[in-house]
Amino acid sequence: MSEVEIEVHDYNDDLKKGWWLFAVSGVLSVIIGGLLIFWPDATITVVTAIVGFFMIVTGVIRFLVAVLDSRAEERWLIAFAGIIGIVLGVIVMKNPEGTIKVIVLIVAIFWLISGLVDFFRGLTDSSLPDRKLRIVFGLMSGLFGVVVLVWPAITIGVFVIVAGIYSVFFGVLEIIAAFQIKNA
Repeated sequence: MSEVEIEVHDYNDDLKKGWWLFAVSGVLSVIIGGLLIFWPDATITVVTAIVGFFMIVTGVIRFLVAVLDSRAEERWLIAFAGIIGIVLGVIVMKNPEGTIKVIVLIVAIFWLISGLVDFFRGLTDSSLPDRKLRIVFGLMSGLFGVVVLVWPAITIGVFVIVAGIYSVFFGVLEIIAAFQIKNA
């Protein structure tokens, strides 16, 4: 009989190798949060314009790939995705207020869901080196999501500032978690 080697994969080793990704994510979140807090109108306008422009550029590239690359399988799907990207990008650029309202709703739902995931993950997985922070972050994230969903009349300006506070809070927690993971 031959021996079979079984490789055991340690998730914590992967986390330790990528600790710096959490730190970079945290720093970027703090920077974005600061911009949202101190320059809310300019930041939201710039972000909306960048998103719309990016969608248009990506759509054009996908469409050109579909048309010019005869080796691309499912060219019609790539072309369709490109056309959708262009159309949605134009809509975002032409109607930033409507786009922002949809984004607010999507972000609130995301905050609620991701908060619940982090909270229950922190409660149930005792092996996480950042367990307590995950529980706190999950509660805060869920709370922010509920506040925005319960009071939909919240103004975009207030939402942007709340998003900035959330982003700074999230960034600080990510930086702390990164060093807890590195030192675990």
